Amino acid sequence: MLNELLVHNFAIISRLHVTFDPGFNVITGETGAGKSILVGAVNLLLGGRASQEMIRTGAEEATVEALFSFENPEILNARLEALGAEFSTELVIKRTVSRSGRNRVFINGRLATLSQLQALATGLISVSGQHEHQVLLNPDIHVDLLDAYGGLGEDAARVAEAYEDWVRKVDALKRLQRTKQQREEQRDFMRFQLHELESAHLVPNEDEELRNERRILQHAATLHEAAENAHRLIYRDHGSVLEKLEEVARYLETIVRIDPSRASALDHVEQARIHAQELSYTLQQYLGGIRFDPGRLAEVEDRLAQLARLAKKYGPTVADMIRTRDELRKALSGDAEAEWEESVHLKQAAEAEERAKALALDLSRRRRAAAARLRHDVSQILARLDLAKARFDVHFSEGAQGAAEGLTAQLTAKGFDRVEFLLSANPGEALKPLAKTASGGELSRILLALKTLLSSQGEAETLIFDEVDAGIGGRTAELVGRQLQELARRFQVICITHLPQIACYGTHHFRVAKKSEQDTTQTSITRLDPQERIEELARMLGGLTITDKTLAHAREWLERAQSAPGDPS
Repeated sequence: MLNELLVHNFAIISRLHVTFDPGFNVITGETGAGKSILVGAVNLLLGGRASQEMIRTGAEEATVEALFSFENPEILNARLEALGAEFSTELVIKRTVSRSGRNRVFINGRLATLSQLQALATGLISVSGQHEHQVLLNPDIHVDLLDAYGGLGEDAARVAEAYEDWVRKVDALKRLQRTKQQREEQRDFMRFQLHELESAHLVPNEDEELRNERRILQHAATLHEAAENAHRLIYRDHGSVLEKLEEVARYLETIVRIDPSRASALDHVEQARIHAQELSYTLQQYLGGIRFDPGRLAEVEDRLAQLARLAKKYGPTVADMIRTRDELRKALSGDAEAEWEESVHLKQAAEAEERAKALALDLSRRRRAAAARLRHDVSQILARLDLAKARFDVHFSEGAQGAAEGLTAQLTAKGFDRVEFLLSANPGEALKPLAKTASGGELSRILLALKTLLSSQGEAETLIFDEVDAGIGGRTAELVGRQLQELARRFQVICITHLPQIACYGTHHFRVAKKSEQDTTQTSITRLDPQERIEELARMLGGLTITDKTLAHAREWLERAQSAPGDPS
């Protein structure tokens, strides 16, 4: 229940503080005084869109704050727990809108995000704005209203979830099939590429080895000359390195005979001689392997030229070419795997479709049962609102019936059903869509009937009606007032109205007034005592001139309304 509302620098309101009570709260006042601005402030607290235009001229920041209390705080505490806030039987929501763009949301004193506010505020208040009855002209929302009335929200959510799952699986299947088609189109080219690479008989690191071999073949004469000279200096020439080492060894032997402590020097010269012999042998072997082979050089050049041509297509190195070859083999050998994967996706999509259709058919059956109850309940309430001869109906498309009979039907996130409310306001008239037959007053009363029924489904503890009297007056307005009075026996009702026939049924009466002083405008709200209520009702009845008869008339209306029986029928 909404207990208190504080508004500061919001639109034309400088500062306003109002305390609401349980039951039927009525708000009246001159046109333009700021009554509907209060609804805008409440919408802001429920997570509505904020803009700098909401800030009062000359102010830097607008603030809206509200206190809610709960008879059963379990749902509140579950939501507070999700926010990490402490448990409480009360909820304080504060929202600020700043010209600097630094808007803030506070929940029980804790800074929160807008999405957290929207989640927390769900079901706190149901607001029916001035033009909401026009929304009834849009058939797209009728199925949502029917689901809300029938308590089918969870069933509808399951259908939507199953539908989205089906759509995702169908999309995955289509992507797979597109990929398969693209691969099919590329198959011949891929086969050509694979044939070209396989015909090359690639060997890992072949390119490096061939370049090294070419370098050796190109410089065979230089290599042979260098190796020959080195071998000659170490072994073959007179005074070669080995001969010199033999001579060095003889000198060292003389030294060691005289000075045995230098025996290690002989070991070093022996090691040097062994290394020189091994080097001589290595050079001799190397000389034997050097070939002056122009034919082989030509073969190497041709092979490197072939690899260079392949490198332009498949990568700069033989390793890149081999990797591309292996990928082509895998792609061309994956046909069976692709067929299996497609069959799996087909099966999954079919199963998801069947599940979504089964849930949608079950939801359709439940909707039709709820529609039968809704026809009856709306008709009963319309009869109490001076539409006793009216007929209200819920029309279903043939989608669900066709699906049940195996025919093609379009499944959407809302199921098979296309629901539209129909009305015949007068005897003898055919049932027609609301957009083609309902007047503004009839739409207002249908909206009130639906709000009354939805409230019984736990839509919210507080119901706000902003000028629900659109298009009605006289006897009908009085019946609407009695219906709101009856509704207020179970819920907190806040109604903004211009009609005294409705205002007199309120349990608590508030008047909004606007006062201009110099360059500023102030809006205030006042709780009226019984005498002030009579004067306000008289103003609403009599306009500019209020006579004793007008006051007596207002007093009579108020007394009759306050003593009205509980059942407005």
